[in-house]
Amino acid sequence: MADRFESYRPALDSPASKIAAIVSGTTFAAGTCRALLVGTAGTATVVDAEGNTATNIPLQVGYNPIRVSKVTLGTASNVWALF
Repeated sequence: MADRFESYRPALDSPASKIAAIVSGTTFAAGTCRALLVGTAGTATVVDAEGNTATNIPLQVGYNPIRVSKVTLGTASNVWALF
């Protein structure tokens, strides 16, 4: 099926074009994601877009608009990176 939006310029307020399941503790091969989609709320340790590590941050169920390059899951689960 054709992508009706392929001629639009992607921006941070655009819908995600790629979804990847989080492999805990692995740096994303695709680079920094635009947000995390969380199925079960909990905590995680993340590396943000500037390379800073934040430990045990709370993640809510649903969309978490944080740009990260690595996620190590704590108590959160069913987490997806949106690119």
